[in-house]
Amino acid sequence: MGGRKRPTLSQLEKRMRREREAAKKKTKERKTYEMKLTSKGVLTEFSLDQIIGEVSKMSYITPYVIASKFGLKISRAKVVLRELEKRNIIIAVDKNRRV
Repeated sequence: MGGRKRPTLSQLEKRMRREREAAKKKTKERKTYEMKLTSKGVLTEFSLDQIIGEVSKMSYITPYVIASKFGLKISRAKVVLRELEKRNIIIAVDKNRRV
């Protein structure tokens, strides 16, 4: 008894084109970062420069934001934040034992 009507060929073509454009736009927006570690497990200067460039654009910074954006572990993101604070690039507003 009825059911959903099948879309016409032009409707299918439009839908597929829109999906392709959306997927292309999504991949363009997402920037990938290559974080390099030295043999001791410390981030290189190039990696820190990338983080500094992006951090200046952010309204707030947390270890989770840094970790998710750059693909780091939370503990490594905390170390990065401490390093940036030591260099006077950022200022800690709220600090506790966990950060």
